[in-house]
Amino acid sequence: MSSRRTPHSTTTDDFDQEDDFIESSAGPDRSIKTKRLVLDLLGRWYWISLGLILGTLGAAYYLSKAPKKYSATSTLLIKQQTASVMGRDQVEEIDMRTMEGLNTVAERIRRFDLLEKVASRVDVRSLPGLMPQEVDWVPEWLGSWIHRSEKNQTSPSGGDAATKTAAPAPAALAGWLGSWMSISIRRGTRLLDISFEHPVPEVAKNLADAIAREYMAEIAGTLTEGRSSQTETLLKQSEEARAKLQAAESALATYGRALEIHTALDSMETVCAQLGRRYLPKHPKMIAATSELTSLKARFMEEFDGAVASPADAAYWKTSLAEIRAAGVDPEARLRVARQLMLARIGVLKGETASQMTVFNSMLTRLEESNVNRQGEESGVEVSSFARVPGGPISPVANKVYAGGAAGGLALGTLLAFFLVRLDNKFHTVAQVEAESGLPVLCAVSEIELRHLSQAIRAASKQGPLAPASSLQDSWDPHLLFRPGTLATNFAEMFRILRASVSLLGDESKRKVTMFSSALPGEGKSLISTNFALAAAGQGRKTLLIDLDLRKPSIHRVFGRIRSEQGPGITEWLAGQASLEEVIVRDVGADNLHVIFSGKRAPNPGELLNTGHLKKILAQACRDYDVIVLDTAPILAVSDTRTIAPLADNVCLVVLAEYVPKGAIRRTLDIFEEDDTQISGIVFNGFKERHRLM
Repeated sequence: MSSRRTPHSTTTDDFDQEDDFIESSAGPDRSIKTKRLVLDLLGRWYWISLGLILGTLGAAYYLSKAPKKYSATSTLLIKQQTASVMGRDQVEEIDMRTMEGLNTVAERIRRFDLLEKVASRVDVRSLPGLMPQEVDWVPEWLGSWIHRSEKNQTSPSGGDAATKTAAPAPAALAGWLGSWMSISIRRGTRLLDISFEHPVPEVAKNLADAIAREYMAEIAGTLTEGRSSQTETLLKQSEEARAKLQAAESALATYGRALEIHTALDSMETVCAQLGRRYLPKHPKMIAATSELTSLKARFMEEFDGAVASPADAAYWKTSLAEIRAAGVDPEARLRVARQLMLARIGVLKGETASQMTVFNSMLTRLEESNVNRQGEESGVEVSSFARVPGGPISPVANKVYAGGAAGGLALGTLLAFFLVRLDNKFHTVAQVEAESGLPVLCAVSEIELRHLSQAIRAASKQGPLAPASSLQDSWDPHLLFRPGTLATNFAEMFRILRASVSLLGDESKRKVTMFSSALPGEGKSLISTNFALAAAGQGRKTLLIDLDLRKPSIHRVFGRIRSEQGPGITEWLAGQASLEEVIVRDVGADNLHVIFSGKRAPNPGELLNTGHLKKILAQACRDYDVIVLDTAPILAVSDTRTIAPLADNVCLVVLAEYVPKGAIRRTLDIFEEDDTQISGIVFNGFKERHRLM
């Protein structure tokens, strides 16, 4: 139902947010929410289509402005199986039969110093069109409008438009060369492709050849120098290993005699221990064995002192004799320390000897391999093919650009549609209301425009004379539909549907009281309740309409009455100043319809709406009428309706399309749930028929 959409006074932040309703058994599950989101997005297909169109137009504009790029490729063949000339600082040989070796060659070509050498060449720096012109992405008409200077256009063929801009410094140009160059390895081969992309095809060809030639020249110069340097390094290392080996062997030889006596000493100690278990110390065998042991100990100490004094290992014992001195004059203690130190030193010298022998043998092997590699090998790299002038551009590819533009535009349009869906916190369709509230929509009342009613009245008058309208109907609000000329309209039929929906809620004799309310002011609940009352009265049922919105009553305005000129109303009856018969207005211009207006302004509406008084008036009304319609205040504006709702048999919530925030409806449903009040259904007011996928 159409109504004046005045701004509501509620400022609660929850009303301005799009919040999902609390999950419940009646609410939508996750799959339904996902489906709703998809349908909401499809319902905004025009934004998605706009994004698709803009993306395609952007791709077309990009193709009109972007310079064409040409690619030229020179190919190198890596011949040798092993490469030891990759650089002076190379330590290990690299097997060119592996991807590791080929990737190393590729990285050597990418070196900045090699690119800087190419950038320093006169033939490279003098190439026409070497430095591409900056692309002016501003449209020509916009450029002229803002008085831009005349732009130079770069021709993709590199002809007249290839300007003679001076090349930058070699270091800066080397950076450009690196950005234009790419190196790839052909699968299953040892071929390296050096490719250059450039807006001028001749420049791309010359740069690819220049890099290949410069690298070949570097390899040729490094080969001999690298071999000589490597041989010198190997010879030096082998001599160092030989000297260390000889020193270790010489030091080890000084302990040979002492080690033999030490071995005999170990054996004699074992013999003495065995004899000591069988004989007494005075036994001749024990005396002989002890004498031999003493002699061996003395001889060992003599040989040990001689080895320590030997120049071959004197440097070691300068720092190790402290332990022997610490033993003092006790010969047994000195003997024990000497034996331990000698055995430890011999172990170290044996390990060092073995290690130096391994190093020395390795040096000899590498020298031999180096001599073999040197024979008959001039270079491990050659040019397989030089670059050719490309015949056609490789980019931009129109199909890919259009596909990318369309995909990007489609994604942008979908994202915009999703953003608008998330920002949209109003109700637009019946399906939205039912899905997000979990309540049935009893009736969808479309927006009624007065011009449509005027057209309906004129069309009805052409078919025959209209029934005369009462003088009271002339002052009715034009949106009241049950009068001559508008009874047969689809608008009136919507309220007949509402009447039928309410009647199907249960036994009409037991569900006489129907209450209409809304979350916020301005949702058209008063016109909805009045038209519903007229629809019920038009069915021949005795109907009573009560205006219980005591703070901002509007039923009297709907019937064209002035509040101050009305007699007592519901306010006076609740205050005990008038009887029910005195407040009922029986002549409002419609048969079977009686109305109780609000009456005078109440200073304390909340106190007047006493549950006991309301039960009394409703009980009396139920005895006299078939249908009682209650027009109440908005739920969120005041608390009066919460007192009235439990007394109604049918509670109908009016929701104005594209007006009330979803958060307001959520809060309203929470209030009814807190009060344990069952809502019968929703009247979706102001509905506009649209072709939406919802």
